[in-house]
Amino acid sequence: MLALAAVAIVLAVTLTGGKSKAPTVTADLSSVSGILQNALVLGSPTARVTLTEYLDTSCPICQDYALNTFPTLSQQYVRGGKVKIEARVVSFVGPSSSRGRDLVLAAARQNKAWQMLELLYQNQGNEADSWLTDDLVRALAAKIPGLDVDQLLKDANSDSVQSEGVKMDHEMQSDSVSGTPTFFLTTPDGKRHFLTTGTYPPSAFAEKLDQALNG
Repeated sequence: MLALAAVAIVLAVTLTGGKSKAPTVTADLSSVSGILQNALVLGSPTARVTLTEYLDTSCPICQDYALNTFPTLSQQYVRGGKVKIEARVVSFVGPSSSRGRDLVLAAARQNKAWQMLELLYQNQGNEADSWLTDDLVRALAAKIPGLDVDQLLKDANSDSVQSEGVKMDHEMQSDSVSGTPTFFLTTPDGKRHFLTTGTYPPSAFAEKLDQALNG
C-alpha cells in the first residue's frame, strides 16, 4: 500500500509539473485606476489638501478603512483633484507587516504603490500569521497592469527599500503615532493637523476635508 501511495504522489507531481497552483485572489483596482501616482502619493500634485495616513498592511482596522472608507474618499476628493493622499507604511502589527511594507515601497518605484495596497488589503490574512507567502505575492503582483514583477521582487529585497522602511519608522516616532491607521491633514495654509487614530466613518472624513477645502 505504501508503494502504491508513493507512485500516486510521483504521478501527481509529474502531471502538475511539480508546481503548486497559484492562489485565487481578489483584485478590484477601480478605486485607484486612472489616478495620478507619484511614489507613495495618490492624486494631483496641485491638490490643495493632503491627507497623510500611517498604515500597516497586516492591520485589520486599516483593512476596514481601505475597503469601506477609502473608495468614497478616492471618488469624491482624490479623483477630482481636490485632495491627495500620502501613504506612510509602517511595520509593527504582525509577522507579515515588514514584507507588506517592502512590497508597497518597491511598487512605489513603479508608481504602483496604491494598487499594491488595495490588493494587500483585499486579500489580507490573519494579522498573527505569516500570511504573505511568495505564491500570494506573485499572484497579487500579476494582477497589477504594467507592473514589472521581477523588478518588484528585486527592489523589495534591496537595502535601499529597507532604509526607506527605517525612515518611515522614524517618522512614525516623530509624529507620536502609536497605532494604525493614523491620519494627519495638511490644510491649504501648509499647516499639518492630527486628525484621528483608528476607525473614522466616511462622513467624518468628508466633514474635515470640506472644512479644510473651504477654510
